[in-house]
Amino acid sequence: MTVDDGAEDSPAVRWLPAINALADSLATHLGEQVNVVDAGEMEDAFSCLLRGPEPSSPSFQVTWEGVLGMHYTDGRPRVSVSLFLYSRGRRLRLDDQPGSYLEIVYEGPMDGSGTWRDLGWLRDDFGEFEAYDHYSG
Repeated sequence: MTVDDGAEDSPAVRWLPAINALADSLATHLGEQVNVVDAGEMEDAFSCLLRGPEPSSPSFQVTWEGVLGMHYTDGRPRVSVSLFLYSRGRRLRLDDQPGSYLEIVYEGPMDGSGTWRDLGWLRDDFGEFEAYDHYSG
């Protein structure tokens, strides 16, 4: 990902090293490639669309996308990623839930040297991730 907005103190330039370090750290945790597709940086937070490797099997076509986000809570950064699993371009769901996602939280410094912890599959009770119903890759 290349960010060139001409301002060295802009939020995009400020958060880019942390975004790249966290994406690399997540790749190690998942054991596969993680691509930063689109980032939305603010002064004190960021949110990024992540994507895993392209589907390798023409018949099964399983892949994932996710949202990596950071915001401050009680003066401390809270980093998490919500992952969505897809087969043949459609989002997979647990049971008959309207939506489900895998939540993974990060604890540690923003340089990626911390640890990731899987919280498991959660229900999208509020429809927060309805826009991710189809794979956008």
